[in-house]
Amino acid sequence: TNTDKKMSVTPYIKIARFDHWFKNVFMIPGVVVAFYADPDLLQMSVIFKLICGALATGFVASSNYVINELLDAPFDALHPVKKHRPIPSGGVNTKLVYVEWIALALLGLGLAALLGYRFFIPALALWIMGCIYNIPPLRSKDKPYLDVLSESVNNPLRLLLGWYATGIMVFPPVSLLLAYWMVGAFFMAVKRF
Repeated sequence: TNTDKKMSVTPYIKIARFDHWFKNVFMIPGVVVAFYADPDLLQMSVIFKLICGALATGFVASSNYVINELLDAPFDALHPVKKHRPIPSGGVNTKLVYVEWIALALLGLGLAALLGYRFFIPALALWIMGCIYNIPPLRSKDKPYLDVLSESVNNPLRLLLGWYATGIMVFPPVSLLLAYWMVGAFFMAVKRF
């Protein structure tokens, strides 16, 4: 029954899309370029920072996935496949989903704060971009072209997160961030097309 489903933790894990954390791979170019810019950063102590940075980024992204699943549920309920997802199928308590959204954000941003404000700011920006993309009245995902440009901002943000996870103190080349954004925009445009 739906009541039994709502008592299970599995649907709440599913909507956090932990299986999408592989997208943190987009942090790697930031890490590599930072080590190239300052080879002295390459020490054993950086491993903890990189793990903490990847976890922080993952939890922030999961928070964004949760709000996406929640706010897309009315549309997903009309889709032949997506209607079976946990929220449109009634498998979760909506109030708990809001708690999950905020809890994941706080967890991710709390870990980000451990790495300093240089890492925290792009982590916060990643969360804010998820809000802009999903939450009305802005909800950029419903606006052609703007959806591609706003969602692809996550690429340079992930590059910055990889860059600052190393402990580097300087800002990366702006041309690198713009190029990474445009590559992301290209792939998002292809996905939308």
